[in-house]
Amino acid sequence: SERKKPRTAEIINPGLGDIEKVRDLLFGKYVANFQERFAELEARLEADVDNLKERITEKISNMDGAVNESLEQLDVRLAEEQKSRNTELSSLQNSLQKTLGDAETKLQHAISMMEDETTQNLQSIREALASARAELEQESQDQQRRLEEDKVGRQALARMLDEVALKLRGDE
Repeated sequence: SERKKPRTAEIINPGLGDIEKVRDLLFGKYVANFQERFAELEARLEADVDNLKERITEKISNMDGAVNESLEQLDVRLAEEQKSRNTELSSLQNSLQKTLGDAETKLQHAISMMEDETTQNLQSIREALASARAELEQESQDQQRRLEEDKVGRQALARMLDEVALKLRGDE
């Protein structure tokens, strides 16, 4: 195919158009061959790019589906785990309440037994104190009597000593 020579080239250099014709004659076949090859290469490259785009789109779609499926499985597992944890927590709370109830019952029983024992101990202490008080009162009364008897003996001794003193004074 002949190229139209630029008009400005004819004005500047009228022989330039001839050089292009010679070049077209010499290299025209090769240039046309190169243009065809470039066109084929470009078409092949566009087809490969389109094919690659389709494959990438398909891979992304597959990956998106796999990710969504994995997320759904994780959501299911998370819900099951949450349910399991809630069941365990409820069981633990019930066990703890039962244990606390048992401990409270045992503690109440121990306190009741201690109160009974303390009441019995207080009763025996009161009885012992009453007995000791009675003994002390008896002993106090006995001591009082002895003191009174001793007092009588002292008075008699004092009279006798007074008499001895009077006699001694009188003898003097």
